[in-house]
Amino acid sequence: ADRSAGRSGGATDFFLTWSVLSVGGLLIKQAAASLAAAEPSLRTFVTLSPVPGFRTWLTARLARQRASGGGGEDLSGEGAALNGLLQALSAAGLDETAPFSELGPLHGPISTGGVQSPEQERADAVRRSLVGLCARYLCRATQRQRALDPVAGFHMRNGAALIAIHWAANPSSYGLEESASIMVNYHYDMPEVEARHSAYVAKGVTELAASPEVWRLAHASGSLT
Repeated sequence: ADRSAGRSGGATDFFLTWSVLSVGGLLIKQAAASLAAAEPSLRTFVTLSPVPGFRTWLTARLARQRASGGGGEDLSGEGAALNGLLQALSAAGLDETAPFSELGPLHGPISTGGVQSPEQERADAVRRSLVGLCARYLCRATQRQRALDPVAGFHMRNGAALIAIHWAANPSSYGLEESASIMVNYHYDMPEVEARHSAYVAKGVTELAASPEVWRLAHASGSLT
């Protein structure tokens, strides 16, 4: 796990990148307890985690969408979100593999306002669509009522909440290949961990803990605004 700590407004944020799913939840709790004992002001525990299954899921869903002529089965807006991505890619002159290929202008930051060129606006539309679809994948894609993504499932089983999705967080070749550079934050709120764990084990993704922003993205057609 790669670790870094920083302070913000009196709080300390702790970031972890978990690469081995065999690391148990008990270790997470022990690590949090040890860090809190060593640094009493440390009270926010947040991972910076990959999304290894996103590309595989998205490729399959896009293939299904094309086979249906773009108007097939729509799972709570999924069809609209997929069509939005396909339209954004076409407008930007990109194919479906471009976000997962070598690093380029597309992997720049998402705009937070200001004047943009037409090219920048088209690239931004692709970025926003991908972030929205990633939220949908993490919150809605399931296998036997559990999160389809293995990293998401690991953290949810251990009582974490999905709180943020970050574009261009992992520009490495591996990060591009598996998730188009997207990484996410899971928050371990220690007083809530046991309750979240129990709810997820009992009811699966119907009790998935996520921030309002993430849920809004999951329900929208990939918009951040």
